[in-house]
Amino acid sequence: MNEPMDTPERVLVRYPLFTVAVARIQACFDSFGTTAEPQCCPIVGESGSGKTTIISHFASLHPCVDHKCGVEIQVLLAKVPARPTVKSFAETLLYQLGDPLWSRGNTVSKSIRLRELFRRCRVRLLALDEFQHFVDARQASIPNEVADWLKEQVEETGVAIVVLGLHRCLEVLKQNEQLRRRFGATLRVGAFRWENKDDRTTYRAFLRAVQEQLPEYVMPRLADLDMAFRMHYASYGLIGYTMKIIRGAARIAHDHPRREITLRTLAQSFRQHVWIERLSDSNPFLESFAVDKAPPLKLPSETVCASPPYAHHRSVRLELHA
Repeated sequence: MNEPMDTPERVLVRYPLFTVAVARIQACFDSFGTTAEPQCCPIVGESGSGKTTIISHFASLHPCVDHKCGVEIQVLLAKVPARPTVKSFAETLLYQLGDPLWSRGNTVSKSIRLRELFRRCRVRLLALDEFQHFVDARQASIPNEVADWLKEQVEETGVAIVVLGLHRCLEVLKQNEQLRRRFGATLRVGAFRWENKDDRTTYRAFLRAVQEQLPEYVMPRLADLDMAFRMHYASYGLIGYTMKIIRGAARIAHDHPRREITLRTLAQSFRQHVWIERLSDSNPFLESFAVDKAPPLKLPSETVCASPPYAHHRSVRLELHA
């Protein structure tokens, strides 16, 4: 793939909360072998709030290294399987560590192999994405035997842990006291709120920084008030959705002689990448969209049919502000 097509995929903006999150993860990483108990941190937020980007970036700072004696994997990044069992969870971690026999043996033998591989691969930090899979949203039940198994692996290996997921993943820690005491304060990453002046300013600065990393594309000034409002409305103010729209628009515009991104391009990208989840909402990139009459906006977690009792709801009336 040629350079211009790659550029939008490589865009990375270190906005303030991104920097804070990376620093927290680094503190956990550094605590391995230097403290009586390693630091562990839960990072929670809406889907699309940038959690996976944050942990993937951190993992890229500590890539795997091939030694003559084996592979060094200081940061082990894995996704928690849906409806995890001890067996499926252990197999996931063994597979990520490169064990060719990841599916062989009983739970005890898998656990022993896993701990040995943690030692041999010099794992310092275990990062578990999609940690909300521990919670069955329909039944609000948690497989405590899996949480207990995870606690045992932490105790045996001494690795630091960062868990990332939706807000409901905190129920796992609330209901498992021994696991909970190993974790520090929760770091929350979420949507930039347009009605909050600081959030609005930061979001516009984020858009400006993204555009600066795409100099080969001709586009409206994303940080201008009107454009920033449209982008915020289209993305809920979430980093993941924002980048979906911008990257989608860049792919559409790639074959344009001037690589031009217009409102029409953004509208098409919105339809392709976001609108399927928001069929009742207007496309904010249409010229007919009235920014001063935009209806209240609900975050994705607030539009599900049946929310668990611990979900927090918030409906925001967006208005244009300088």
